[in-house]
Amino acid sequence: MNRTNLEAKFLEDFENLGLETGEVRIAADFSRLVVRTLGLVSLSPQVRALITKGVRRQVDLNDGAMSKLLDLAVQPGFRDGLRDDEMWAFTSRFGPDAAQALRDHDTTTDLSCFAERHGPSVSLALLDTLFAVVTVDGHADLRGVRRLEEAADELDVDPVLVAALLHKHDSRMSSGTMQFDLDGERLVIGRTMGADVLLADPRVAYQHAEMLCSGGQWRVHDLGSGRPTVLNGRPVSESPMTEGDILQIGPYSLTFTNGRLEAASERRFSTLSVRHLTRHIEGKALLEDVSFTVFSGEVVAVVGPSGSGKTTLLNAINGVAPADSGEVLLDGLSFHEQLAADRSLMGFVPQDDLVHAELSVEESLFYSGRLRLSAEESDSEIGSQVDRVLHELELVPIRHNRIGDVLKRGISGGQRKRVNLGQELMSHRTRVLFLDEPTSGLDPRASQDIARRVRQLADRGRIVFLVTHDLTPEIMAQVDHMLVIAPGGHLAFFGPPDQACTWFGSATPDGVFNRFADRSPQAWAEGYRQSPAARRFVDTREELLSLEGVSRPDNDTQQGSPSFWTHLRAQLARYSKVKLRDRTGLAVLAAQPPLLALVMWIVFPKPTTALMFMLALSCLWFGMSASVRELIADRVIWLRERRVGVGVLPYLLSKVWVLGAMIFLQCVTFTALLYWAIGMQDYGYGLAELSMVTTLTGMVGMSLGLLVSACWTSSEAAVGTLPLLLIPQITFSSIMVSVRSMGEFAQFCSWFTVQRYAFDAVIKCGHELAYFKYGQWQRQRVRGFLYELGLKGSSGADDMGMSLDQLCAAMGAFTVAFLAITAGLVWARGRRG
Repeated sequence: MNRTNLEAKFLEDFENLGLETGEVRIAADFSRLVVRTLGLVSLSPQVRALITKGVRRQVDLNDGAMSKLLDLAVQPGFRDGLRDDEMWAFTSRFGPDAAQALRDHDTTTDLSCFAERHGPSVSLALLDTLFAVVTVDGHADLRGVRRLEEAADELDVDPVLVAALLHKHDSRMSSGTMQFDLDGERLVIGRTMGADVLLADPRVAYQHAEMLCSGGQWRVHDLGSGRPTVLNGRPVSESPMTEGDILQIGPYSLTFTNGRLEAASERRFSTLSVRHLTRHIEGKALLEDVSFTVFSGEVVAVVGPSGSGKTTLLNAINGVAPADSGEVLLDGLSFHEQLAADRSLMGFVPQDDLVHAELSVEESLFYSGRLRLSAEESDSEIGSQVDRVLHELELVPIRHNRIGDVLKRGISGGQRKRVNLGQELMSHRTRVLFLDEPTSGLDPRASQDIARRVRQLADRGRIVFLVTHDLTPEIMAQVDHMLVIAPGGHLAFFGPPDQACTWFGSATPDGVFNRFADRSPQAWAEGYRQSPAARRFVDTREELLSLEGVSRPDNDTQQGSPSFWTHLRAQLARYSKVKLRDRTGLAVLAAQPPLLALVMWIVFPKPTTALMFMLALSCLWFGMSASVRELIADRVIWLRERRVGVGVLPYLLSKVWVLGAMIFLQCVTFTALLYWAIGMQDYGYGLAELSMVTTLTGMVGMSLGLLVSACWTSSEAAVGTLPLLLIPQITFSSIMVSVRSMGEFAQFCSWFTVQRYAFDAVIKCGHELAYFKYGQWQRQRVRGFLYELGLKGSSGADDMGMSLDQLCAAMGAFTVAFLAITAGLVWARGRRG
């Protein structure tokens, strides 16, 4: 009986089961293709159970119907096609060309047609069943693995899913260990069928490395695949191997011991699925229905013309600026909700090197860890994480070196990039990394080094998004997939770089940019959406989320967040070191009090109203000049740390405390020098009370300077604002025109002038002031000067205007108000950033 008649009989037998013809077709094709693909002539009870399980995931058949289906599937006429052993014999007899011609002719039941007919979900289920049957004895042999890879290719299933299914079903891989004896003098390590050490994972090159034995000494040689061969944590091109050495090939660690290689893999198939992200602003499309899936261990190069939507896409994924519609799932759960609970899951490395130049490499990493890791983590535990990152990025030799900048040279540009990257790796829980142009500004060798580091980070189980315009072969060799965004936020391609070249008709990846003009962005997106590449690299990959038994990370435990006090202590310690190591800045601050005191001692031999005015104004200047650039200088670093949960108050309070201590020393030193040089004690002034008032004046100036710093984005603008603030302080303070002589609006403005309160307060710290008249110095009670300045009325001898306590309270209120406004501005900028 031929296959057509058998199918007709099969359909007739199942008419009364209540199944639609399409469901029967799925069951029939599914069973037949398992039998045909693996060349089965009979079915053992175990195999029958596995096929039954696979079919019942798609169609609900009872035991009797399933038994009839399997009996029918092994009949030669229904099975149709040639078994592997038959093809093997035919090839040996007539040659590979004749065998290929026979395969081309034998297309009655085709895996590719099955994929087109039934879709990615059923195709992946069929492949899952094929793996289960091949590994029914615990593991697959080399021929079985090769046939499964061919089947996956025909079903348009991504190779990474083959690795996932092999880890699921092969007992050696599911247990995480395999052993390979070192026989002979040469062994090839790779994922080709000819490899002596077969590591079935797409992150391993087909021929990745080789081991050669000469005189009893084994050496490892990288075979130039572009993917790193790592020996004991260091990429090598050639190196001898000794007992206990660990060779890292993709996700596998191979330990050289007792004349064999013990391969261990902790491969976990974590999945980041982006589904239908769309974003529009004022009718303009920024993202248009973008969908793709990325697995842990993969590097995705995000490319596209400027303004095409790359940054918008990444911000939509990492939650900085969520899309209008669509969702982002990490292992089937909302990625944004997981980030809200544990920000350490994500790391973002900006294009600029956002590091403090005054710190050493080790200190920079330590404080980054202190700001990111749980409050329960001790300093020694954070130190262990620092050591891990230093080894991971090969920064151990420069751990104590100052980072430096363009003015004070420290480590190299490539090393600074690695430190910038290392800050985001301080949490071992970081699973998704976003890198924005990490190779920009570097020479080709440093760029390739960074790309290899990124490759190694991914091989340790992270998902890496790499925004880049460097599409040279050396960089692309480290990349698993290219995510090409066409103008308007359209997904023009997602898949391996070599297939991107085929899709765009370009010889090299960088030629992709020249092809955008050939079609509209909408046409590129629609064409890709209907292509076999989209079915393989988008549709089928997404189905792994629903596949049972695939190893995924445990998401039950979450890392605790650092507390307010943890953040404050870390910010204080780091900012203190940064300021103390700025030798030039400290020298200028230290020189200001004695130099200004010297100038005033020369000009004012006695305590006059002019001297008291300059005393208050100088302290106000100390505070403003010290703080006016501080929120601008490290703003980009603050915005980066804001993303990992660093609060506004710890950040701002660290500035207030450190700057406040410096300004306190300046004000007290300046006041004491003038106090003793001019003999102010003879005029009824107390040093402690006067120092308190001048320090408070400096604090008001500091808060005003921070407010200015929060308003502007450039230091030049902030410094340029100082005269606009100081001149009104002089004008409305009563030193030039008595408050009593001002107009009503000017008098109103004077109430909002800090210098008026500070000037009034320093005068009231004493009993008398001097003035020069008739060629000699004379004294007068301070209330007389206060009356002349318009700072008191004339109601009586005891009338002194505002009391000293009231004046200090007013300056304290100014300080709090300025800091509150500053905090609001910093918070708002943090949200925008």
